[in-house]
Amino acid sequence: MKPHLFLALAAVALAGCIHTTKTVYRDEPRIPITFENDTAARIFYEALSKSAPSGNRSESNTEVSLPIIFEHTERVIQGESAAFNNAVLRCDTNHDGVITESEARIFAAQVAKP
Repeated sequence: MKPHLFLALAAVALAGCIHTTKTVYRDEPRIPITFENDTAARIFYEALSKSAPSGNRSESNTEVSLPIIFEHTERVIQGESAAFNNAVLRCDTNHDGVITESEARIFAAQVAKP
């Protein structure tokens, strides 16, 4: 074996792997919303607490690698505002920025279904 080829292979073998891991926390601003009355707010927040227990966040993982040479892992965790915004979009059916008592009751009934 030629000495140059041997040195090149030894350098690659001993160089190791470039490994990076990245965790990104994404928390978007909450959608501004108002309620028709206190009852609508209470029904909405009670249903929200049943639909998205705390600690149950959305998470995605991405991994890119070239064996022996390069590995990159990225983990994205959605904040709690994402669950709130999804609930608002589901509940405010006419998208007028006001959750009525009837919209809140419909949302609560949907959340209660298994």
